[in-house]
Amino acid sequence: MPVQFQDDGVAVNDANVNGSSKATSQRKSTFYRSPEENEMAVALKVFLFLQMSTSNGLSNFVNVYLVVINGWSPLKAGWVRFTTDLLCLILQLFVGASMDKTKNKKLFLVVLAASKIGNGLILMTTTNFGLLIVKGILDGIHKSAIIPVVTAMTLGAVGKVRFHRKHAAVNLMVKSTAKGMGSIIIGGVAYAIYPNIKYAFSIFIATGFLSALSILNMPKESESVNPKIASGQSIIFKNMPDFFKDKFSDDDFDDESEASKPTSETESPEDLKGAREAMARSLARKEFTENVTETPKMSIREMLSDPLRRKSLIFLFLVFFSFHLVNATTIPLLGQYLAIHDTDRDALPIMSGLTIIESAGAFFMTWYLKGNLRSLEYRIVLLVGCGALSLRLIIISILVNFTDNLLAIGSTNILDGIGVGCLDLMLALYSHLLSRQTGHYNLNMAVISTGSQLGESFSALLGGALATEKSYEFAFPVLAFMTIFPLIFTFGISTPSLYSQVKRGETEMVTNA
Repeated sequence: MPVQFQDDGVAVNDANVNGSSKATSQRKSTFYRSPEENEMAVALKVFLFLQMSTSNGLSNFVNVYLVVINGWSPLKAGWVRFTTDLLCLILQLFVGASMDKTKNKKLFLVVLAASKIGNGLILMTTTNFGLLIVKGILDGIHKSAIIPVVTAMTLGAVGKVRFHRKHAAVNLMVKSTAKGMGSIIIGGVAYAIYPNIKYAFSIFIATGFLSALSILNMPKESESVNPKIASGQSIIFKNMPDFFKDKFSDDDFDDESEASKPTSETESPEDLKGAREAMARSLARKEFTENVTETPKMSIREMLSDPLRRKSLIFLFLVFFSFHLVNATTIPLLGQYLAIHDTDRDALPIMSGLTIIESAGAFFMTWYLKGNLRSLEYRIVLLVGCGALSLRLIIISILVNFTDNLLAIGSTNILDGIGVGCLDLMLALYSHLLSRQTGHYNLNMAVISTGSQLGESFSALLGGALATEKSYEFAFPVLAFMTIFPLIFTFGISTPSLYSQVKRGETEMVTNA
């Protein structure tokens, strides 16, 4: 059997590609992946775990630490959080645009590791307001870059089929696990060494150094991350090799078009699609330009000329803004409320418990979505996430006004995990669906993230002002009423099909009623 081409030193021909009748498309998909790409996907999850174990500077822990332990007012502590979100708001678009352009994304990983070390040094040595603002600035840099850089590099390493079906959700499950474990460690240490709680924040320095070591052990970015795929462009077939045509029709050249029919009961259209994309990426990696090419990068004007895409991006922005305007302040207020009804020593363990509950909810919600996304419309996932926030705040409002059962109040945080799990996954996947073949995926995700950060920036001040000027019993019902807005905005988003027909770089978007 003649050799068709070489893939990572392995001769590829009809025999070893098609194999026996028992060979599945999933095995073929694995065959075409390079070891460097797989290693990078794993290494990024290790880095993400280390970074998220002190998620966003553990801002909620710091908030309770400053208010309950050090006697700051909720509004004063809110300024530190506001600084973080304001800087993130300023940097988000720059980071997103940079992710679409730069081929050296590892540099961002180095900055993230360094910011952790700086955070730890500040928290361990001072409670000076000015230096805590500097800590807020470092958090803003970290928060604006951590998810975009890991998401972009993951997409460039695994391709969009595996990204939607597996890796976007797995990244979020790693994030949730890390937050939960980090909360257990810092909450337990803080309780054990009370009142010298500041030394518990040494975990920041440790994770910073470990993150730096993980970067040194990553494969070369040039061999493991396709920068064009990472920006939302697509690899398309110009001339499909003969030995692969038995799986796909002559017209089925685009890796975003409808997959051909399965050849056996064990194969799904998505399995065939994944195998085809893996093959296209392998050809592109070996520069077989006679077989594959990348779709051209659109200008921003061309991208926004599609009215459905333009409208959907606007309403997706509004959903994330209005959701986080309410959600971001809820857990700090809840932690403060529970802590002032208990002893000071229990303040950080209480916050640890709330974070663990949230992380568990987010983990299991993401795990469920990972296995069921093929049968769920993305809009439904958004509605579930927003509905969980509404239900949570309604229950909290009733409990804080009519009962003193702190355990029941704290348990509502499971709904926070469900809401955040849905919204975080949709940020990565919905942004990609609206950006396919444009070359502006990371920019569009940054625009949506800017809505989140804008909401979080005002949320910190809104919650602090309501609790300080009125009361916690007044703040939660007001926030519950405001949850109606993200539910309404969700219905303005058009839902493109992930497997819609794509011809000559034109994306067909379908609005689902």
